[in-house]
Amino acid sequence: WKIWTNMSSDDKPTPVRVCASFHVRKPALPDFCEAAGRIAMQAGLDEQCHAFHVQREIGWTRQISTQAQSLFMLLQEWDSPEALEQHVRSPEALRFDRDLKEGEMLACAPMLSLFGPDLSVADLKTMAAEARASGSEIEEPRATAPEAEALPKSSPGKGYSRSPAMSEYRTGTKAMKARSNSRAGAWK
Repeated sequence: WKIWTNMSSDDKPTPVRVCASFHVRKPALPDFCEAAGRIAMQAGLDEQCHAFHVQREIGWTRQISTQAQSLFMLLQEWDSPEALEQHVRSPEALRFDRDLKEGEMLACAPMLSLFGPDLSVADLKTMAAEARASGSEIEEPRATAPEAEALPKSSPGKGYSRSPAMSEYRTGTKAMKARSNSRAGAWK
């Protein structure tokens, strides 16, 4: 799998930020916390990892967490797409993925998003102007046809790393529908 990012002005890959959400079943909470602790400790030792934070949703009026499940976020920052790929294929990340699935820890499939560098106020103004000029559509970087064909196809039933390809995560309406349809049972 390959992560598509913009290159910086000096042709170096930009850092990759990962935001992964996990709806952890309450009975699996101790096992999830231990597994998340192991992967956070391993990532913290990696020189290419600038940040690896595990956060739990706090109670508020519109919280997602319920009596049956708790929402956790893993927020990460890696030097480059290659550094993230190396992490995802590491024995520790594969173990985390296996533990999530075999322990039936999740109420639904995890959701994963990748982000680039922070946008400045000037960046936002430029994007707004470009969107207005093009009919409110912001151009997104896309793989060329040969590159897109090389990406792995989706397969059901995977966990955190969707080994071997993290790019197989479901997103959008299908993921939301899957999440709402599977709240009662464990996601495998």
